[in-house]
Parts: sequence; C-alpha cells; structure tokens
Amino acid sequence: MNNTRVYLAFKHTPPGGFWMSAFHWITAFRLVTRYPHGGIVHGGWLYHTKLSTGARKERFDDVGWDLFDTGMEMDVDAVFLPLEDNPYDVFSLLAFVLPWRVSDSSRMYCYELMWRMVTGENPRFRVVPETLLAWVAQQHEGRK
Repeated sequence: MNNTRVYLAFKHTPPGGFWMSAFHWITAFRLVTRYPHGGIVHGGWLYHTKLSTGARKERFDDVGWDLFDTGMEMDVDAVFLPLEDNPYDVFSLLAFVLPWRVSDSSRMYCYELMWRMVTGENPRFRVVPETLLAWVAQQHEGRK
C-alpha cells in the first residue's frame, strides 16, 4: 500500500459481537454485496463512520479488508475534518427498504461518507460499494 494514495476500503469479514455481526450479515444480504462496510484509507489511517461512533479516524488494521486504489492523492485530513463526529445516518438506510430516499445531510452511512470524501459531493442517491467502485473505474478510464 502506497502511503500517499487514497484507497477505498471494504470490509468483508464481520466485526466482533453478536449484534454488530448480525448487522454485517443483514446488510450484506440486503445489498447483495460482499462488502457491508467501507471507509477511506490513507497513510495508515481508516476514515469511516459506524453506528456506534459516527465518523471517526482510526489506525487501519488491514485484516478482513479489501483495498482499491483510487489513483487520487489529496489532503484527506482536510476533507475529513468538517465531517468528523457526524452521526451515523440510520434514516438513509431506509432507502434500501422503502421506494424513496430519506436523508439527513449532516449524517452519513459509511458509503455516503466515502462518496463525499472522494467526490466532494453530498450524494442524492443510494450509494453502495459498486457505486464507488464504478466511480473509481471511471476515474481510471479518464486518466488514460
């Protein structure tokens, strides 16, 4: 891993604890994804948001994660600082079971945080791992 690059990080193994593990598997099942949690990795740090803590920066432990190089270099701390401590967006998760989107722009679930960090945009649509991976592929295509 290059320490100056920005990576999308997707968790493929469940966290500890019964309820968090259950949330992991339910999310994976509902979204039909291998990656029910994600964050941004840069310089050995993980920037992500969790139900229990909101948006946080933590030391990155690569066990159980897959990394995808965005090809970007940016001041991740400067991008993250205004978002730090924002609560987890439970209401936006309703968009995955209801036919309309419910959102609170001051709260984010993990993929919304990732989208906002790499694009600078507040998403107005459902963001899933595949949305982010497609965006990265388009960015790589544009650099050719």
